[in-house]
Amino acid sequence: MNEFVFFPVIMELFLPAGILGPDPTSYDVRAFLLPREGGVTLIDTGYDADAAAIADALTEIGANWGDVSDVILTHGHVDHIGGLETVTANAPSATVWAGPGDTFPTPVRRVGDGDVIRGLRVLSTPGHTPGHLSLFEDTHKVLFVGDVVGNMHGQLVLAPAQFTDDAQESLRSLRRLSAQRFDRLILSHGDELPDPAATLTALINSVDNPD
Repeated sequence: MNEFVFFPVIMELFLPAGILGPDPTSYDVRAFLLPREGGVTLIDTGYDADAAAIADALTEIGANWGDVSDVILTHGHVDHIGGLETVTANAPSATVWAGPGDTFPTPVRRVGDGDVIRGLRVLSTPGHTPGHLSLFEDTHKVLFVGDVVGNMHGQLVLAPAQFTDDAQESLRSLRRLSAQRFDRLILSHGDELPDPAATLTALINSVDNPD
């Protein structure tokens, strides 16, 4: 079985006091480059309007904007689509995909549950935003979850409530993801965690049975 190769593009976002708590804080935001036969797939664009981190990452893997064939947006929050206009300007032949329900500054092609884009199966996971989607690579059982959950200081956590459109719908999406048979859980905020299936189940149990 060939290895499933992808490259995270990690950007640090700084937030002033009062947004995620009383103190200033920072967290990482990740886009992902997936080299494929016939082109490079980009998952999300990060928040930088100039998309410089993505341009640098393309160079590092021996590619350029002309190699980007597809851009898949997990949802419409600015930390995931801030670079979208630059990306589409630099890669005008790329198809931009997104779920229904979210809005974007450039035209997108809408996809739904079960659609497949360059070997990635779309999972509709609304809640964080109405059109939030996750992506599953079936062969290697790799699950990209967008902002359904994230890694905060080494712990799997739900997305902040103030940035979540419908908390109950998000929990239903979380339970749906836990039913997938995955070996790797790829987060848009934070590193992968060990034993991801058990870690995700533990998070759901903590929500269902709070102390």
